[in-house]
Amino acid sequence: MLRNSNTSFLFLFLLCFSTLSISAADPNNHAGNRIRLHVGPAIGFYKINTNHATDPNQRISALIGFNKEFRLSRDYKSFFLVGADYFFHGLNFKSYYFSPDSIKIYDKNFSYTYTLYINELNIPFQFKYLFKPENNSLFSPYLAVGYHLRYLVSSRLQVSQEGNLIKEDSPELKFKTPLLTDQLNAAVSISAGWQKNKRTNSKGSFYAELNFRYGFSPYYFETDYSASSLYINSVHLTLQLGLKF
Repeated sequence: MLRNSNTSFLFLFLLCFSTLSISAADPNNHAGNRIRLHVGPAIGFYKINTNHATDPNQRISALIGFNKEFRLSRDYKSFFLVGADYFFHGLNFKSYYFSPDSIKIYDKNFSYTYTLYINELNIPFQFKYLFKPENNSLFSPYLAVGYHLRYLVSSRLQVSQEGNLIKEDSPELKFKTPLLTDQLNAAVSISAGWQKNKRTNSKGSFYAELNFRYGFSPYYFETDYSASSLYINSVHLTLQLGLKF
């Protein structure tokens, strides 16, 4: 399964970068076809299976990535974007902890604190519409909608009780509803942004974007010491600050 997972992921990654390498057949390539680099904090909203856990609260979350932007229309208002994002996020929650050879009793006595950090590689495919054309406006507000492939790269887990560390681990995360592999699924997003366009008499091009992202499938992990069916749903709000070249 791991070999098939890595093969599928490598295929998607190569497909993404092959798309990035295609240059638009437009002699006026200085506007409308650019590389975008962005970074920003994220706020996570989590929901967990209340039969086995409670009190999910977000930990530090952030996103960093890039996009290649392709102009779709002659009026410099419609664009298609594809790229890659590294997404780091995490949460705390209360749940059970079963020591070796103990009897698993599900009495809803959630006396252990779990701290889970998640690393994802996302491949976004987005459509963006500007309300003012990029080629003759200094500033352009815009809206964007997107479909994001999510690949769970790795995780880090700590279990503690009353401030004392009990367990540290790196469990394999999986999606409840996998797409090709257990580590692959998707999300959709909607964004509102504002960009400064690069003109002949202006310096630099940058943008700020508020992005709301909804994941289709909950993710989970399975260990000998944790409860079963620890399904975690999440949505995220990110503020992306970026440069265009």
